[in-house]
Amino acid sequence: MDRVTNRLRTTFVPREDPDGSERRTVADQTVMIYKPKQSRKIAGLTFVVTAANMPLSKYSSIVGALNSVDHVVVGFFVNVLSPARGNHRAKAERMAQIFRELRGEFGVKRYDVVGHSIGGKIALLAAALYDEESCIRNVVALDPVDQSPVEFTNNILSKEDLLASSQNGAPPNPFKDQGDDDASAASTASKRGRRTNLSLESSKADITLTFTDTGYWISKKHNAREIQKNNPSLKLVMHRNSCHMVYTDDEGIISWKAFMGRGKSNDRNHLIKEETLTLIKERAVRSSVSGQASGKMRSTVGKAKQAVTNGISDLKELGDDAQRKGTALAGAATLGRVLG
Repeated sequence: MDRVTNRLRTTFVPREDPDGSERRTVADQTVMIYKPKQSRKIAGLTFVVTAANMPLSKYSSIVGALNSVDHVVVGFFVNVLSPARGNHRAKAERMAQIFRELRGEFGVKRYDVVGHSIGGKIALLAAALYDEESCIRNVVALDPVDQSPVEFTNNILSKEDLLASSQNGAPPNPFKDQGDDDASAASTASKRGRRTNLSLESSKADITLTFTDTGYWISKKHNAREIQKNNPSLKLVMHRNSCHMVYTDDEGIISWKAFMGRGKSNDRNHLIKEETLTLIKERAVRSSVSGQASGKMRSTVGKAKQAVTNGISDLKELGDDAQRKGTALAGAATLGRVLG
């Protein structure tokens, strides 16, 4: 039994804090601070928000990718059991409070959020509800799950729908009291009793969703694709034929992927993982207008341009060589005809 317990502990609970990290309590929330190594200037700050009760050790690759472009990472562990009510909104609001306390220390005015699963939904809630000062630059929501409760993808009927269902002999309207006609029942439903969807259309943040279409308990009515349908300005990146846990690392003896499906193939999962890390770094670098990250971006662009220039030069040299050889062959053929 102890052996099983130890195996589970190494998978679900990190045994020790990673090197270079700092455990800290900010705004009554325990977070992990990961600072870039050997960085003279901080280029940005990014929250990494975990899936439900998923240890931060499963996101080491994402943390490392962000540190590599000089972003401080604030690791935010999502305990879905506390608080018992209003859990997701409370955590989204807490994230904004944490940023207000940290921005002076790291000299940043805005921040980014990378969230996975329920953490992706919490990132979207922060952008929708708790960003009055437009401090959020980028949100990357990795396969967000809009459940328990539903906030962005409620199946809301209009007044006309409610009236039509009543007139067509559908089940009784739950908003219709004794003596009410259909019109008053529809009016009551529009004023109270039915949920409304939160919107991300007015957010100033650049929001990207990814979508795997997997997960045993994830409803297709409340996944990233449905969120994007209600908020068409959001970017949607399709990661089909992978798995919901493709964004996490396999640290520990038992993999979380065993509980949520493994995708079509290891090669496909590896490709998606690398694509996601590139996406996260690109978003972080693009929004960093100063410091080491922007320097690295210019360096990367410069190297790419140099590679293209070198390639063109190589092709030109090959072309000139081929032309010289072609001219020589043509001359030899002409000489052969002359000599008979």
